[in-house]
Amino acid sequence: SNALRLVKKGLVDEPLYFDFVMGVPGGIPGTVQDLMHCAASLPAGAQWQVAGIGRAELQLAAVAVVLGGNVRVGFEDNIYYSRGVLAESNAQLVARIARISRELGREVATPTEARKIIGLTT
Repeated sequence: SNALRLVKKGLVDEPLYFDFVMGVPGGIPGTVQDLMHCAASLPAGAQWQVAGIGRAELQLAAVAVVLGGNVRVGFEDNIYYSRGVLAESNAQLVARIARISRELGREVATPTEARKIIGLTT
């Protein structure tokens, strides 16, 4: 509702895009239940993504794919591929969620499409 008030005041343009950074100490917990609540609370037509920090990354990313959201993965959020196993690269983390997305029936945005989704024109 705060975002819609900003739209009504002309301070924010639609379509709205929300980024849920979850699992940060003092922030939104990195749980599936909290992600589902956040996604269900969005205004109609809003786009959104989740960034799960640390061990929350993969689980939240997979749930976001199922719920129709977008995801952010990479070393900024998580350095592990699995428990106790360091990821080799950002590309490895991206490839995993891209594979999972396709297996769940979601196509992966190209870099150009991703820029458009988040409102970057260049």
